[in-house]
Amino acid sequence: MRQYLVLSAIGPDRPGIVDTISKLILDHGCNLEDSRMAILGGEFAIVVLMAGDAEQVAQLQKDAAGFGEKNGLTVTTKPTIAPGARELRNVQRYAVRAVGLDHEGIIHQIAHALATLGVNIETLESTTAPAPHTGDPQFILDMRIQRPAQLSDEQLREKLTEACEAVNVDVEILPVG
Repeated sequence: MRQYLVLSAIGPDRPGIVDTISKLILDHGCNLEDSRMAILGGEFAIVVLMAGDAEQVAQLQKDAAGFGEKNGLTVTTKPTIAPGARELRNVQRYAVRAVGLDHEGIIHQIAHALATLGVNIETLESTTAPAPHTGDPQFILDMRIQRPAQLSDEQLREKLTEACEAVNVDVEILPVG
């Protein structure tokens, strides 16, 4: 039976990390099914979903800590369920973009508003970049969220707009398939 495992690793950025991690997965007879990777500051962070038969996945999980030590990475693993096994009925997905001058607390304000509504954040990416004309640090947030059926579109928009206004950022909320 196919088993699934999430592996996360973080360590100083350098060429070859993805090669090394993907080789570990391949050498254990597993398939890398989904991944997210980013350089944050001077650190490289990766989270992958892999699959294989129970024995392969168990061996990879057992070998992960030693692999991390050998390669200067902090590695964690966690067994999980198959993609799509978690039923997401009665949700509407949205793409959300928030933009404004950067300052502390923006993500917390938005995440807190969504959590109080029972809205799930699927993905979230944020960055800062120089604002046009002034060069001041501009905050940019892109995320995908899941609105539960019992929450109306209007309620979501009202609460999210209110949260963004409180931290002085503009927000765009678009339904996605």
